[in-house]
Amino acid sequence: MPLRPLGSVLHITKSKYIVVKLVKADDLPPLGAEVVDANNEVIGRLIDIIGPVTQPYAIVKPLKPSVVSFIKPTMFLFYRILKVKKGAKRGRS
Repeated sequence: MPLRPLGSVLHITKSKYIVVKLVKADDLPPLGAEVVDANNEVIGRLIDIIGPVTQPYAIVKPLKPSVVSFIKPTMFLFYRILKVKKGAKRGRS
C-alpha cells in the first residue's frame, strides 16, 4: 500500500502516546491505520483523532515502548491503510 502523509509529531504524552498534528484536515486517515516514519519503519497504530475539525490531531499508540525513545518533536510521520482480511461467513442455523 502506498504511504500517505500523516503529519508532524507534536509531543509524547505521559502515558507514551504520540500526538501528531495532521497535515490535511479534510482527508482524515482511518482508525487502525499503520503509522510509519520516513524510513518505512513501523511506529504504531492510529487509535484516535481529537481536536477541532479545522485542526485535528492524531493519537498514535506505539507498537513497542522502545519506539518512543527515538521519536522527536517535528518528526514527520506517514500512514498506510492495511488490507482487512475478511473472515469466513457464518451461516445461520
